[in-house]
Amino acid sequence: MDAFTPKTTTRFLPALAEQIALWFPEVEGRSLAVSEVSITKENVPTLPLVMVAFINSVSEPPMRGSANMFDIIDTFIVEFWLEPARYKKANGAETPFWSFYPYEEIRDTLLTNITYWQTPNGERISFRRLQIGADPLAVTLTFTFLAVFRWCPDKVETGDPFTIKTRLCADTSRCIPEEPDPCR
Repeated sequence: MDAFTPKTTTRFLPALAEQIALWFPEVEGRSLAVSEVSITKENVPTLPLVMVAFINSVSEPPMRGSANMFDIIDTFIVEFWLEPARYKKANGAETPFWSFYPYEEIRDTLLTNITYWQTPNGERISFRRLQIGADPLAVTLTFTFLAVFRWCPDKVETGDPFTIKTRLCADTSRCIPEEPDPCR
């Protein structure tokens, strides 16, 4: 990204969670940005549910020039928690096999919508992987993504800009008179 994207007050992951709630109406608004994603007997919420969580951040400093602008790559996940279900035998007893979940449909809906979504700060999103897990509490579809954005330092107010108070002429009679600064 060559152009500087001004920072907004909208945070990326909460904005993505809001969008996912719109893209997947079957979760009935249960799409949240969280700090950590894990399932225990104590925290199984109403399913289905989507959690969006930050994983880590990396960057490479620029090879040339100053380090006041560079790309940061944030890794994040979008995790769908679905009702667990097992295949049943003809007599109604559960098998040890988990039911098939339409991961292709969920993946395609998620990726298509992310592709066309205007991110709040100009982040560029790329899909990395999908992992599926199952246990008696929930079936999880965990999508891993990278979000790349241009980082720039916040503007720091330091007062008046630095000015040179002397003229850089040996003979002051040859110096060009100062013109008034239109910015002041």
